[in-house]
Amino acid sequence: MANALFLALALLAQDGQASAQTSLNAPPTDEYGYVAWCYGALGGYANLYDRVMPEVTRIEKAFPGPDGVQAALKTYPEMRAQAQKDLKTFASAITAAEKASPRPISEYGAAQVKRGAAIWQGAGSVDKARLAQMWMSWSPPGDCEKRAKTLEMKSSILGRALNYNAVSATTPPPAPAAPSAPPPETPAPQPASEPVRPEPKPETVQPKPEVAKPAPAASAPPKAKAAAPAKKLPPIGGNEIIVDPVNPVPCAGSLLPAKRGGRDVLICKPN
Repeated sequence: MANALFLALALLAQDGQASAQTSLNAPPTDEYGYVAWCYGALGGYANLYDRVMPEVTRIEKAFPGPDGVQAALKTYPEMRAQAQKDLKTFASAITAAEKASPRPISEYGAAQVKRGAAIWQGAGSVDKARLAQMWMSWSPPGDCEKRAKTLEMKSSILGRALNYNAVSATTPPPAPAAPSAPPPETPAPQPASEPVRPEPKPETVQPKPEVAKPAPAASAPPKAKAAAPAKKLPPIGGNEIIVDPVNPVPCAGSLLPAKRGGRDVLICKPN
């Protein structure tokens, strides 16, 4: 961090305004803003590569190190490749945080990117040898990558939990299907009318008494499968309620990422 602020101080030292400008360009303390600031600062560094390398090469040849000029010059393309890799890590974390946030934060993030890039805004007004020397000695804050990975991990867990709660709280259960009305019976066709003939009287036969047969026992309807009991949130440490991010359950409150027992979990804080 000292390198970044020192560079801003050196590049912007004009008319006693350097201290105030350096303070304005310092990174914020929140994780999302900090990673956005790192993205801007490292992006400004990478963008100066082609501009400063001729002077860097001259300096390395004029003052060769113990391993020789070629060994020293080999490190700079490697540093640029690492910077491009780190920028992708920062960008992924920033995107994950913006997707997981319940409110828009991209405008704030863009402002922090500009603040990070602003530490290089005096590069056009300083001597090329001085700029090359500062560029050669600069590196981003050591915790930029660590905080970016933490931000992405927390955002991923929180995003899954927020999506789960949103669906379970707002999606109504499907309505039961209405029973369909039976089709109307079609009356049997009536035969064409024929002349009525007298029918012979049948002999009267005394019907035999029928023995009442026991009605067959109605088959019991299949028992409905009992609904699985709702998952209970296990209380941990008194009033603390833990939600497993792999198998989340609704939370009547706010979900906060945390670590318990060496695992990434969510803590349900009742409103």
